[in-house]
Amino acid sequence: MSASGEINRLRYLAAMGVPIYVTRRALPGAAVTAKYALRATAQIDVMKPSGTAPNAAPASPTNASSTHLSPRTRTSPPAAQALRESLRKDVGQSATARSLPDTQSSSTPINRSEPVTRFRLAVVICAGRLWLEGLGDEALAQEQVLLVTAMGRALTHPDGGDDAPAVTEFRWPLHDNAQLGLGAEEAAATLQGFLYRQIEEHACVELICLGDSSKALVANLQVPCARRYAPATRDVLENPLLKRDIWTALRA
Repeated sequence: MSASGEINRLRYLAAMGVPIYVTRRALPGAAVTAKYALRATAQIDVMKPSGTAPNAAPASPTNASSTHLSPRTRTSPPAAQALRESLRKDVGQSATARSLPDTQSSSTPINRSEPVTRFRLAVVICAGRLWLEGLGDEALAQEQVLLVTAMGRALTHPDGGDDAPAVTEFRWPLHDNAQLGLGAEEAAATLQGFLYRQIEEHACVELICLGDSSKALVANLQVPCARRYAPATRDVLENPLLKRDIWTALRA
């Protein structure tokens, strides 16, 4: 709706005494609301004829017809004036907030009720299995990929193939649009769908979580295969004594 159309709509509603409600904050997934205010109407003193009694109210078509309106459609002037004052106050506060230099743009609603969940996962397809490991702020090293490849060959020995592992990354959030939701529930649903597609596409027989971070992310997810938990490859490279623990976990 155009600005002039919205102003006319507000005038009609105010004249009929219909309450006008505006949003206090942007809702997730909702379109951006443009708020308008009605200017205060000037008070005009009507000149009375000299022959009219001081206390007599002038008869006008408007006053005569108002007696036939239902009580729900008649609104006293104080109520209409209070409605206009409330509307001007709400719109004035909105305009003041937009004029502040540090205020976020209206195109991105502010929703601080739930913090944004952020994480990165290394996803490796090797030996018919899906391997997951949390990355944090670091990149996946080549030594980690070689270690996963060696563990995959050990699990499939002597029938292990020579196919190179497929390495990808899952990053959350996928976007910065707060209207679509960036919390933990949205992250879990998106990650579960991603893992399901990877498992089905590559016919993986197991989901192996390397490290505590990846274990915590997938602990409550539904996946169409068995799952195992083992130490992170980064920890194993830093402490070779963990190889015994990771081999015990993989053979269980």
